[in-house]
Amino acid sequence: MPEAIVAADNLVKKFPKRDRPALDGVSVEVCPGDVVAVVGHNGAGKSTLFDLIGGLSRPTSGLVTINIDRAEVGWCPQREIVDWSLTVRQNISLGLELRRPGARRTARAAVDAVAEALGLSAHLDKTAETLSGGELRRTQIGRAMAGSPELMILDEPTTGLDPEGIEVVFAYLDERRKQGAAAIISTHETSRFSRHCTRVIAISDGRVLTDLPVGDYLALAPHRTEDLWDVYEQLKEGSR
Repeated sequence: MPEAIVAADNLVKKFPKRDRPALDGVSVEVCPGDVVAVVGHNGAGKSTLFDLIGGLSRPTSGLVTINIDRAEVGWCPQREIVDWSLTVRQNISLGLELRRPGARRTARAAVDAVAEALGLSAHLDKTAETLSGGELRRTQIGRAMAGSPELMILDEPTTGLDPEGIEVVFAYLDERRKQGAAAIISTHETSRFSRHCTRVIAISDGRVLTDLPVGDYLALAPHRTEDLWDVYEQLKEGSR
């Protein structure tokens, strides 16, 4: 079994004025070629987990180990982080250059490649303030994917995307997975994403309900389904 790209061990995250921890003993591993879907209700702890793995926050206790260079981690948070006055090309380039200082020479080719994959080639010279919601979201995804990082952390990347845009993003993830890259993703597109992920982690109230290969996860449903949410609701009911 290949070495994990990232390993989170027994993570606990507490916030002031909250009775219950946002995460309570969560352990996760992501290996090369994994596309891990994290499924959970709003407030389950998904974004907190992603913030800890991405290094944007520190756990109250527990440990996150990243076994690759931090420059090889592409990050797309749920909240929009773009410079409205910059063009699409500049926004995507900025994300790459922040991860890899000195990448300016190769940035143009990397940006062109990810823009083509995400259907943004015709918008590269537009400023962010002129974009539609879907174009803006794809620009933010492009910042995470530019330069073909080994690990992508994508928190609700499909929010605001039309069906075509969603399929573009999922197709790109399929291609990167074949090349050995890994991704950990939360998405409300639970019926479509089952065809693209390799594993599913179900989380509720800051705890992992199950962590299984996607086929084994779907087999937990009492009826045939491709919707990850169908299984999640059953698991959540059983945990009460």
